[in-house]
Amino acid sequence: DIGGTMMNTKEEADKTATADDETSAEGKTFLGGSGSGSLNLKEQKEAERIKEDEIADRLAERSGKPPEDERGDIKCEPDAIGHCEDGQKSVVQQNNQYATSSQRQRGTVAEISDENNMDEGATATAEIPHENTNVGHEDSAVFINDDDDDGSIVVPGFMFVAGPGYTGTGIQTGYNSDPDDDGDINEESVMVEGFLPEDDPSRRTKEQRARDRVQERVQRLIDNAITLDDSAVVPIPMEEDGDEEENNNLEAAQSNSSGNDDEVEKSDNCRWLLSLMGLVLAACIILAVALPLSMRGRSEDAAQDTTVSLSDAVCLPGEVDVRFELAKAIFSSITSLDLLEDESTPQGKAIQWIVCDDSISVQLLDNQDPSTGKLPKQKHGFRLSGDSGEAQVTRRYILAVFSFSTTQVNPWKDSLNFMSPDLHECNWYKNYTRQNFPYGDYDPVGVFCTDGLLMSPYLMEDEDFIFDNLVFNFRIDNDLNGLLPPEIGYMIDCDTLSFESNILLVGSLPQTMGNMTRLKNLSLLLNGPKFGGELPSSLFQLKKLTNIHIQDNLGKNWSFPSNVEDIEDTQLERLLLIRNSFVGTIPSWIAQLTQLQTLDLSRNSFQGAIPDAIGDLSPLKLKYLNLMENNLTETIPSSLGNLTAIEVLNLGNNALQGELPASIGNLRTLQLLDVGSNEMTSALPSSFGDLESLKYLVLESNRFNGTVDVLESMKNLTVLLIRSNSFSGSLPDGLLSRTSDNVIVDIGDNKFTDELPASFANMSNLVSFIGTKNSFADSATSEAVCDNTTLLVMDCDACECCEVCCDGENDAICDFQLDVPTVLGYDCGSWFQLCIQG
Repeated sequence: DIGGTMMNTKEEADKTATADDETSAEGKTFLGGSGSGSLNLKEQKEAERIKEDEIADRLAERSGKPPEDERGDIKCEPDAIGHCEDGQKSVVQQNNQYATSSQRQRGTVAEISDENNMDEGATATAEIPHENTNVGHEDSAVFINDDDDDGSIVVPGFMFVAGPGYTGTGIQTGYNSDPDDDGDINEESVMVEGFLPEDDPSRRTKEQRARDRVQERVQRLIDNAITLDDSAVVPIPMEEDGDEEENNNLEAAQSNSSGNDDEVEKSDNCRWLLSLMGLVLAACIILAVALPLSMRGRSEDAAQDTTVSLSDAVCLPGEVDVRFELAKAIFSSITSLDLLEDESTPQGKAIQWIVCDDSISVQLLDNQDPSTGKLPKQKHGFRLSGDSGEAQVTRRYILAVFSFSTTQVNPWKDSLNFMSPDLHECNWYKNYTRQNFPYGDYDPVGVFCTDGLLMSPYLMEDEDFIFDNLVFNFRIDNDLNGLLPPEIGYMIDCDTLSFESNILLVGSLPQTMGNMTRLKNLSLLLNGPKFGGELPSSLFQLKKLTNIHIQDNLGKNWSFPSNVEDIEDTQLERLLLIRNSFVGTIPSWIAQLTQLQTLDLSRNSFQGAIPDAIGDLSPLKLKYLNLMENNLTETIPSSLGNLTAIEVLNLGNNALQGELPASIGNLRTLQLLDVGSNEMTSALPSSFGDLESLKYLVLESNRFNGTVDVLESMKNLTVLLIRSNSFSGSLPDGLLSRTSDNVIVDIGDNKFTDELPASFANMSNLVSFIGTKNSFADSATSEAVCDNTTLLVMDCDACECCEVCCDGENDAICDFQLDVPTVLGYDCGSWFQLCIQG
C-alpha cells in the first residue's frame, strides 16, 4: 500500500535537509534521518530554500545556464505534499520521495554507474539495509554523485526490503558496477517497493534525463520485485506535535492515492471469494462420496493390519525402533514374532509397553553394550536367572503379557501396582489382611519376592540384593478375565503361583509351565466355569514342584494328561484335586510320583477302577489317600495293603464292590478307614484286628454282614459309624472301652441283639450313641448309659430312660444319622483331626 508506506511531507523534507548537512569528506551523501530530532517550521522552510539554491546553482554550472535568480525563475513555497501553487516544482519535491519498511536495516552501499548515459565518474548510490533492527524508522534515497563535486543530486528513491535469502552482503539491487557480474536480479534475495514522483517533461536538463534513465531502471526493478503484504509494512508515524493542517492534507493525499487500489482489491477479493466458494463446494461433494468408502476401507485394513506401529505411539525418548528390534530379539525365544508384531495381542501390547512406557526396561535397552551386545546388570537379581538386564526385561515383559491377557473384558478391581514403570517388579503387590486358615491373616497380593526362608516380601532398600523366589499370588477376587498366557510358563524365578476366586478366567494351564523349574507351589481355587481343561504333562515333570492344589473350580472338563514320562525324580508331595469335576480315569502313571505324601482326588467324576499301580506309591511316604465321592467301580485292589505308612484311606461314596481285602490288616498306622456308601459285601476280615492305630471307622451304607467281634481289639477306636448294613449278634463287652477320647457311635439299621455292653455304663466320654432299627432286647439300655450319654437315640422298647426314641412311626427319629464328613472334618482335608477336635 503506497499510501501507507510512502510519505512526502514538508516534515520529511526538513529531515532531508538536516541529513544533507552531514555530507562525508568524499562527497557521498546519504539522505535520511533517524527520526531522533526535528526543526521548527520556520527553520525547515529556510533550510529548504538554501538547499534549493545550492542544487540549482550546481545544475546551472553543469548546463551552462545561469542560476535561477539570474534567470528570474520564481521560487515557490511547496505545500504539504511537495507541490508549488504555480505548477512549478521545487527540488525538495524531487528529493523527498521516501519509502519505509518494517525491517530497519542499514550499512551496505550499492553504486550504480552508467558510462553511456551519465557523466564520467558520476555514480548513483543507494543506501541498502544491512542490519536488522526494530528501533525507529529510517529512509533511503538514491543520489547522483559527482566525484569532481562534493554535491549530490537526489534521485527519487525506492524502498528496499530484505528477502528471505538476503545475507546482508553483496549488491542486492540487481545493479552492479562490477563488470564481472551479469547484474541479474536475484528475486529470492531482494524485495523492493517504491514509486516515481511526478515530473514536468518541459524542464529536463541533461542531469534530469540521466535521472530519468535511473528512474526507468528502478521502475523495472520495482515491476519485477516481490512485494510484501500489507501486514508486513509499517507506515512512518506522524509527529504528535506537528502541524494539524499538514497532517490532514497528508491523510487526504494518502486516501486519494489508495482509493483506486481499494476498488481493484475489492473486485479481486470478490472474484477470489467466488472461486474459493466453488472450490469448497466441490470439496464437500468429493468428501461426501469418498469419506464413507475410505472409512470402510480403513476399517477393513485395520481388521487385517494390526502390526505394531511405534511411530504413532508416544514413547520415552530414544531410538525407539532400535529398542523395539532389540526387545523382539530378546522375547522371540518365548513368543513368536507374529504375536510380538501384532498390536492387537497381549504380546504386542506388552512389548510396546516395554519399549515405550517402562522406564526401567527402556534404561536397560538403551544402554546395551555395543561390544558384547549385553544389557547392563540389574540391581536386584535372582539366584536362578541371575542379574542380567535381559532377565529383568523378560520378567517385566511376561508380567505385562499376563496383565494384558487377563484384562480382555474388564480391568482388574485393584491394579496392585502392576506395570508401574518406575517400580521394581517385586513391588507390584498390595498387602491384604484377612482370616485365611491355615495360612494366617497376612496376605500380600500380586507379585512379591522373598529370600527363600520367609514368605513375607523382602523390603528392598538401596543395597543390592539377590532374591531367591518370586511369588505370584492372586488369591483374591480381582476380576481377572481371559487366558493365562503361555509366557507365564517362562517365569523361571517363580516358586509360587496362586489364583483364587477369579470367576472370569478361561482356558487351561499352558503347557509351557514345564519351564518353571523353580516352581514349588501351584494353587488354583474357586475359579470360573470356563477355566479347566487337561493339566499339562510338563507340570508333573517339574523337579522342584512339591504342592499342587486345585480345588472348587467350576469348570467341568478337568482331566489328567493321558501319559507323562520322566517323572521318577520329581519331588511332588501333595496332589490335591478336590471338587473340580475331573473326568476320565485315574492314570496308572501316578504311581511314579514316588514322593507323594498326600493324594486327594475326592469329589470329582473319576470313573473306572482304582488302578493297582496306586499301591506302588512309596510305602514309606504316602500318608493320605482320599478318593471319596467319585464314580469308581470294581473292587478295592489288594495292592493298597503295600501302603504301610498310610494314615487315612477314604474310598467312601463310590460304587466299589466285593469285599475288603485282607491286606488291609497290614496298614498298622491307619487311623481313618472310610469305605462307606459303596456296594461292599461279606464279613469283616479277621485282619481287621491288626489295625491297632485305627481311630475312625466308617462302613455305613454297604451290605456287610457277620459280627463285629473283630473290633474289640481296637483300643484307639473312638468313632464307629457302621449304620445301614446287615451286621448281627451282640456288641462285644470291651468295645470302645479303652479310649479316653470322646466316643461317637452310630450302629443303627442293623440286626444287633441282646443288651448294650456293661462297659457303656462306665463311659463318661460317650458323647453320641445311635442304635435305632435294631433287634435289642427290651430294656437293653441301663440308667447309667442314659445319664452319661449326651446324645442317646434308641428304639423305644429298648430304652425306658431315653427322652427321645423311635417308636416305628416317627421317621425323623428312626432314620436319624450323623453326617460323617462333618463329624470327621473332611472339609479340612488332611487336617481333619484338627477340625474334629474343634
